[in-house]
Amino acid sequence: MREPPIDLPEERILACLHTHYGLIVEHLEFLPLGHDSSAWVYRAQTRDGTSYFVKARLSLTNQPSLLVPRYLHDHGVTRVIAPLPTQANVLFATIEEAEYVLLVYPFIEGTTGMDHGMSDSQWIEYGAILRQIHTTAIAPELAQVLRFEQFDSTTSDLINTIDLHIGTHTFTEPSAQKLAHFWQEHRGQIKQLQERLQQLAAQVAQAGLPLVLCHADIHTNNVLLDTEQRLWIVDWDEVMLAPQERDLMFVIGGGISRALVGLHEEQLFVQGYGQIAMDSVALAYYRYAWAISDISAYAAQVLFRDDLGAETKRAGVTSFISLFQPGEIVDLAFTSNPTDRHG
Repeated sequence: MREPPIDLPEERILACLHTHYGLIVEHLEFLPLGHDSSAWVYRAQTRDGTSYFVKARLSLTNQPSLLVPRYLHDHGVTRVIAPLPTQANVLFATIEEAEYVLLVYPFIEGTTGMDHGMSDSQWIEYGAILRQIHTTAIAPELAQVLRFEQFDSTTSDLINTIDLHIGTHTFTEPSAQKLAHFWQEHRGQIKQLQERLQQLAAQVAQAGLPLVLCHADIHTNNVLLDTEQRLWIVDWDEVMLAPQERDLMFVIGGGISRALVGLHEEQLFVQGYGQIAMDSVALAYYRYAWAISDISAYAAQVLFRDDLGAETKRAGVTSFISLFQPGEIVDLAFTSNPTDRHG
């Protein structure tokens, strides 16, 4: 997010870090990173000069997102960032008198693959790490608490809510005005995406594809490059059991943006990942699902979130409009209609 949450004073974050983690923080810096409108991140520096990456969330909706990185690290997938435990040996803390949870991680100095770009060798390593993740055997007790893919097209129901809201309201706030106008201009495309998603969901649900451990949000903005140019996989908030296409969608066939992944990068990734038997229906389903998810998330951020500031909402409109540009996710979805089961 571009701005810190308006109802979470820094003093409460500092108090939580002290009470639950035993950290005496001398400097807390808000970092305007990420697109999740329910999460805010900070760099906390203690008296001894140690830095920590701190994430405040409105809620913890997927607790395995904390368990899986630790599990992977302990089973040989070392290029993941696992959360640090509190003094009570749990992986998150609740901020007193506020509806937020706090997560603390080691701070890795560096930048993301999306911001910095990645070398050929890093693209190969990216593929190899994802193969490691997909082939890691999951303990039964962890598998029991992991979410699993249900190919649920009702996730697009928010589109109907937004469409009704735009059709029945007059907007005076500039960001809302701009988004509503663009929505009306592209309403036909949005409805086509929604209908096609429902069709693909029904098809892929019947295929019985094998499920693997998926990061589920593994675009290059969640690939961290440290100062020694080593790769780290971060932000496991969406982790789940799903077909491999859930993750491979971010690289194969243009990913979620051709500006991020070209044919050269895809070939390097596959070199590291190894041979892929791709299900084209599943790949198309995930691309449509991602388009619908981003459209609804950015629109809801602008139209329904009174707790967000003007700068964040302006950024939301910009991101919303960018989804419809050539080579971006809406375009990629419409050009990914499969004609056969494998391809």
